[in-house]
Amino acid sequence: MPDPTLPNLIIAGVNKAGTTSLYAYLGQHPQVGASAVKETCHFLPLRYGEPMPRIEDYRAQFAGVVDKPVRFESTPGYFYGGQSLIDGLTGALGDDLRIVLIFREPVGRLVSFFNFKKSTLELPADLTLAEYVDRCRAMGTDALRERANNPWFGLEGGRYSEYLMPWIEAFGDRLKIVFVEDLRHDPRGVLRELFTFIGVDPDQGDRVDLNIENKGTDYRFAGVQRIALSLNQAGERFWRSHPRIKRSIRRVYYALNGRAFEREDDRETLESLRRFYEPYNTRFADQLREAGYENLPEWLGGSVAGGGA
Repeated sequence: MPDPTLPNLIIAGVNKAGTTSLYAYLGQHPQVGASAVKETCHFLPLRYGEPMPRIEDYRAQFAGVVDKPVRFESTPGYFYGGQSLIDGLTGALGDDLRIVLIFREPVGRLVSFFNFKKSTLELPADLTLAEYVDRCRAMGTDALRERANNPWFGLEGGRYSEYLMPWIEAFGDRLKIVFVEDLRHDPRGVLRELFTFIGVDPDQGDRVDLNIENKGTDYRFAGVQRIALSLNQAGERFWRSHPRIKRSIRRVYYALNGRAFEREDDRETLESLRRFYEPYNTRFADQLREAGYENLPEWLGGSVAGGGA
């Protein structure tokens, strides 16, 4: 018997590929209950070989949605946790658990991850993309397994083919893969597919508020940004419950301290990244086709914006 105090759906990956928007969209369905904070990170210690937190703390994230037939959270770092994290999920949440993975063209995802880590003050403001990629390349596999080195996971994070198969093998038809290219091009179509996948009314996909979530923005003053980040984290439960208030405050803050990221025009580095990811993309496409995904995005050798099984 499923435990109504725990989730039966997880958005497990990947970072900077639309997981925040997907979390906001799915949570608007009247039959779907979202965790109190988007990224509970409850199972993330299994990725780093750390002790697990108490399951009671995890239950508290879903205390307000126990009456919903579908309860979910979104921690995109789970995707890279390997078999130990998958075993932790299935052991705690049971055989009814469903998983959603969303992917993005890896070079664009890396640039977005790089900019995001700068905006959260985890990387130096004057660090160039080329310098960042060089530092990522120098990181060994063991170093990248340490939580403290997560800001340097940008390059590794796009090697999707190295992490996908355990998820397919563990979850089979309880796994749904989507692409951010589809979410941008046809968000309501994607939502209808996802609502069907999780067994709720798909027509609600036509009623979801599609305001953009988590749009990355650079900052002017680091001290002000540091305060804003702290307030945002401390008040996440409130902001999730009052999205209109958050959007209004965010617009004012961006006007005062925000600025657009500089357009990345290091063509040599970008081309080097495309070459780096090419064999991994080829293998990833093969894995997806074997799993029944036929309409793939152009960066995976497809002819359409995105696709699904």
